[in-house]
Amino acid sequence: MHANVFASLSFVLLASAALAQASSGPVLALPHGFSVDPATALPGATSSSLEFSDTGIDAILPPALPPGVPDFGAFLAGVPVDLDALSLGLDWVVGNAIGEAVVGAGQWAAITFSVSRATTGAPGSLLASAALEPDGAAADVFGYVLPGSDLPPVFVGIPFRAQDSRETSTYVGGLPGNLDAHDLYIALLYQENPPLAALLPPPTIFFSVSAASAPSIPMAWTAVPALRSGATVFSSTWLPATSTWSTPGVAFAPATFGILPSEDLDALALDLAHGLVLFSTDRALPPPTGPRDPILFSVLGSGIHWIYRLPGVGTPISAEVGLGLGVDDIDGICSLDPGSPAQPSQIRLPFLLGTPEPPLPTTIPTELQASVWRRFDPNLNQEFAETWMTGWPPPGAPQPSLAIVAGSVNGALGPYTVLGVFVRPQPGNPFQGHPEHFRIAIPPALSLTGLPLHFLWGALSPATFNLSHPIGILL
Repeated sequence: MHANVFASLSFVLLASAALAQASSGPVLALPHGFSVDPATALPGATSSSLEFSDTGIDAILPPALPPGVPDFGAFLAGVPVDLDALSLGLDWVVGNAIGEAVVGAGQWAAITFSVSRATTGAPGSLLASAALEPDGAAADVFGYVLPGSDLPPVFVGIPFRAQDSRETSTYVGGLPGNLDAHDLYIALLYQENPPLAALLPPPTIFFSVSAASAPSIPMAWTAVPALRSGATVFSSTWLPATSTWSTPGVAFAPATFGILPSEDLDALALDLAHGLVLFSTDRALPPPTGPRDPILFSVLGSGIHWIYRLPGVGTPISAEVGLGLGVDDIDGICSLDPGSPAQPSQIRLPFLLGTPEPPLPTTIPTELQASVWRRFDPNLNQEFAETWMTGWPPPGAPQPSLAIVAGSVNGALGPYTVLGVFVRPQPGNPFQGHPEHFRIAIPPALSLTGLPLHFLWGALSPATFNLSHPIGILL
């Protein structure tokens, strides 16, 4: 009935390499919006610019955004401040009134985050391993699916690296880079899906600047001395009639989150729909009582904050993701939850991002990593579902093999139709796990109908076979 979904076979020859670890998790290879610190030597970027990572894993920056999309490079109007935290207000923060990360029934929730240059990670953690790599950990994007999420256990409560800095262009040798602001939704909506972004109200950017650059805050933003601070959250709104941004103004004073003007708010995940926020403060500028936990939670309007933590046991989420003591710090954070039929996502996230499903009922290992998201190609005026994978057949090392991608519109259990076969390894790709990708056109008649499309990846050697979990997205 829906045979036209599986249009044509495409071959994508990607390659293998020898990095220390492959990127993984449900947001594997997903592009994001970010800013870098002043010491990051990224061509064309400054500490006051907002950048986008490219789709997938290719170590290049993306082309310019398509016409008609808000100019996200212009909201600071050239003011020489260090953009230090970033959110569109579209985060879905899960938590009760005292900061316990309670996930709704039938839902799954995750955070993505970046860490500071000084972060070394708890001994034996993923962060500690990443910090020892040549590019360090500070320009990588990490993720963590919150316990209680309705996902297969292999994805839950285990930190993962979604993208390495060598995969996104933020490290080209020399001094490692540092992402000091991070937001998935900016790229997922305005870079990947501008037709769907156009269905939303004009965007408002919520942001903070570093305490070191706070003296450069213009008087037009605020003349109140206590608000000319690295702990203040400012906002600017896109004005479609003039194709300009409003002059930034104070959105949230430091006291809104229960912090002091002398602090530096350096990560922000703002959930306006539910009135919740996750944030972090620079541990190098602690309040008089000492450094705060690296991930804090607040109910907007309460004027107080809590350590973001697991329900019941109270373990801080910061410890769960592998942050250690001392100066280990989150300096960019985003929070997501695709919702459920009873509690739908305000931005239709299940249409934008795929959800991993339980493995097929076989004895085949399921160690391959895969993701899927929706993309609009402005050159073709066409929507696509694009899927990426990393991994090898057992024993998991680079070897002559094939990667196979299949799709199903009959549910996660299939049956599946083979869509592509890829010969591996290929010599031109330096990325761990030999990333492969495939995209399939979404027929306009099926767009936003809610038809589920599932992808399944396999990796085949002469002697062994490996699978991914099925991962599904709504068309």
